[in-house]
Amino acid sequence: MFYICSMLGLHTVWFKNDLRVHDHAALRAAGQSAERDGGRVIALYIFDPDAWDAATPMRRQFLVESLRDLQVALDRRGAQLHIRYGAAVEIFSELHRSHRVLSIHTHETPETHVSDRPLEAWAMRAGVALRVHQQYGPLPTQSGFFDVDSDWEAFMSEPRREAADVSHAANVGVGYWPDMIDNDHKEASSVAGGRRVAIDTLRSILGSPSSAGASDPMVAMSGREAYQALKPYLDIGALSVRETWQAAMSTRQQYQKSGHELRAATLASFIQCLPALHLDKYRRQSARRGASKSGAWRSSPGQTQQMSFGFQDPKQA
Repeated sequence: MFYICSMLGLHTVWFKNDLRVHDHAALRAAGQSAERDGGRVIALYIFDPDAWDAATPMRRQFLVESLRDLQVALDRRGAQLHIRYGAAVEIFSELHRSHRVLSIHTHETPETHVSDRPLEAWAMRAGVALRVHQQYGPLPTQSGFFDVDSDWEAFMSEPRREAADVSHAANVGVGYWPDMIDNDHKEASSVAGGRRVAIDTLRSILGSPSSAGASDPMVAMSGREAYQALKPYLDIGALSVRETWQAAMSTRQQYQKSGHELRAATLASFIQCLPALHLDKYRRQSARRGASKSGAWRSSPGQTQQMSFGFQDPKQA
């Protein structure tokens, strides 16, 4: 059931590179805020006009398919996906004037968006709580370091949160999507978007220890190739890195127990690529701030070399 929002206010889940409902810290936190402080939960996606206009037809198609899949998942849990098109500050200002925004919950993205800084300043002036949740890995320690071998794996080992019903959902007008792709001109070579396709891709990469054989897709796929096949879905957040890591670790252990050492080694190489989004994020920050003043990470030399697999330009992947 949907609820018309009252002056109780809104707890906003701002979807960006996290187009899923499972293992979604921001969605869970927004629901907890509504339970604790009152108000309603709104699921929001903002199309950035410049990014949308500059995107290729294949990129637009992939994004829209992923959003449609998210829309269905939210609908099943009693919420709606609200669509807006424009600058984040203007959109949140309008929502705040008409419905009073109490909090904004969102996930970190691989790279800091230019629009984030004005929004942070606006939220501070407006008295709106803005919380950015980690999804690729832990924050560096006070010393500025984190250890890939322990800190990152500890973060990935935390329990996944299954999506629950959104019991305090708000409906403030779902909005309108920008001009979509003409399905009659859909490019056959494009990668299909959405969580369901992402899960099928991951299952294909992992294979089955009980039926590993010559027809197993992993026979002809390296860990790097497997990562690149899944990377579009990790980039857009149809799957969380934690979900992927836990599934890969579990399957690798099963391969080891069943004596399929080659499959286990391939999955080990795939697993070593998974911190790429996290490490690349901090490498970009280091480059912007200067290496002498920035955070860093520790890992074994061999692992660092393996992890470089993840830093291929997505446009070339």
